[in-house]
Amino acid sequence: MLVYGIQGSCDNYCRALAAAGMEAVVSTEKDAAAEGLLLPGGGDIFGDALPVEEYQFIARFAEARRPILGICRGMQALNVFFGGTLYDRVPGHQIPGEDMVPPPCAVGLLAQLLTTSPAVTSSHHQAVRAVGRELTVCQWSTDGIPEGICHTSLPVVGVQYHPERQSFALARPDAADGAPLFCWLREQCRKRRVH
Repeated sequence: MLVYGIQGSCDNYCRALAAAGMEAVVSTEKDAAAEGLLLPGGGDIFGDALPVEEYQFIARFAEARRPILGICRGMQALNVFFGGTLYDRVPGHQIPGEDMVPPPCAVGLLAQLLTTSPAVTSSHHQAVRAVGRELTVCQWSTDGIPEGICHTSLPVVGVQYHPERQSFALARPDAADGAPLFCWLREQCRKRRVH
């Protein structure tokens, strides 16, 4: 599993992938052998354009129908890649010292994966505005901000919150279990191997 990032900045993501039975490689350069892609949280997206290298990475995985999971900024990157736009400042989604938001409403795939609906860890000030082509909002916060998106025909899922902070060894009784998202990614990779 390729984690698009810089070594040392993606430790929680790598631990969650390992707990789900996947080997993680952190890089912004190699992707040829990777079965799937995890786009982690991180810095901001300026305007409605992605850096060329990141755009090309997502394009290679999407064109090859390889699974992609976007988390926080990763979900925003997926939305922009598919032609969507972002709000630059969303009040109430980044509160110093507090990372929990009320339970999101979910439908479709995310409702199936996340069978409980306690609060989620959320720490962002950018959010999906116009939804990208062939993406559907399948999870949203109580104020209507998209918290999860799914592609209509590709194995592509994005969540605005941080499942790596609430899964496996980091599971919290007051938060939704993020493990099913990493298990979904693992199963999508296995399905590709079989076909």
